[in-house]
Amino acid sequence: MKNKEENQKGDQFGNIWITSRTRMQSHARYKRYDLLSHIVLTAYSVLLLGFSVFSHHLNGSQIGPYVSEISIVLSLSVLCASLVIWGLKFGKTADEHRECYLALQRLYEDDDARKDTSTYHQILDRYPNQSDFDYEAMLYRNVWCQGKELLDRSGVVSFGWWRATKFQIVRSLRIIGATFVLTLPLIFLAVLYAAE
Repeated sequence: MKNKEENQKGDQFGNIWITSRTRMQSHARYKRYDLLSHIVLTAYSVLLLGFSVFSHHLNGSQIGPYVSEISIVLSLSVLCASLVIWGLKFGKTADEHRECYLALQRLYEDDDARKDTSTYHQILDRYPNQSDFDYEAMLYRNVWCQGKELLDRSGVVSFGWWRATKFQIVRSLRIIGATFVLTLPLIFLAVLYAAE
């Protein structure tokens, strides 16, 4: 009975645990972005090199007179994509999220320090915020998939079937969008070679 009453009241330090797990989710996502961006830029550079090497085969095709211009545009596209990805600093952001969740874990394990709510807010002020998607992904994994009961200050954090369905739809749309963006240059090159 006492345990049920405590669950209804919530866990005054539950937000620390939830935020640290959400920052773990953010860290993992940015690490994936960092790795994927390096792989994709390398693959596009190799494809561009292949296009340049075999471009003389396109001289007799409809795009033959434009091969050098297309090569310049593709080279500039790879250069611009490299600059944009460098500017997004996926690796640095991932490291900041890691530092944040480690600081939050230390705070959560220190009984005396976690009673001072200003420490929690000071940690959050030093690091970038996580996205709503990362929060939903953390809840989906912990509550929906693993069946854990998460408590914040208000009580039990719910994650019903409708919320899980919305998360799956958003995640699927993000995957489709990312796949389209990543394969667009490949489609462009395939169209060029098909025009031969």
